[in-house]
Amino acid sequence: MSIDRKRIMAVVFALTIFVTFASRVRGQQTSALRTQTPAVIKYDGDMAFMLAHLTEIFGVTIGFEIDPQQPKPQVRFYLRDPTLPDVLNAIVRSAPRYQWRESDGFIEVLPLEGSSPLLDTIISNFRLNNVDETEAINHLLKLPEVQAGLRAMSLHPGDPGNAPAEKKGEKFSLSLENVTMRQALDRVAKENGARFWIFRRNGNGSFWISNSPR
Repeated sequence: MSIDRKRIMAVVFALTIFVTFASRVRGQQTSALRTQTPAVIKYDGDMAFMLAHLTEIFGVTIGFEIDPQQPKPQVRFYLRDPTLPDVLNAIVRSAPRYQWRESDGFIEVLPLEGSSPLLDTIISNFRLNNVDETEAINHLLKLPEVQAGLRAMSLHPGDPGNAPAEKKGEKFSLSLENVTMRQALDRVAKENGARFWIFRRNGNGSFWISNSPR
């Protein structure tokens, strides 16, 4: 049986960083750009996996919009004593079709060009009561503003097929006004504990939103 070298490297990375940060992060409230200093990060692998793991290391919420022209970006970098911005800068240098930004305490990673206008749809009112993430996203997609955007852009939710199961999160309630769809997804991911969301598009107009990096 062959062994997936990149997956092993990712697991080793995860264990190393967890040990480094366990005592520092426990019990702390961490802002989006609060400095943390792992001794070394050496990584060669899937960009989505790395971003999802950064949420655990730094205690941030990250939204990742996949570029349809580069649907499975790979990144490679080596850093000593990096802060979160150092890691994010290294990631986008390695995958130059992408950019990152901080927005209201959240981290957003998105295509440098061709980002989906759907995620910038303004939502006037978004209220949830004791729901899980799946229920929250289904409610979000049924909002009139989002439905209008889907029709205008000829987009439709795709069949997840054999996609990996999402992490089970906590139930939560939420009330938002005059936010973008991207901002709403940030809050949903934060409130349910997953702290990560990913938006994927296909050329046929289908899309998926989940908290799984795979």
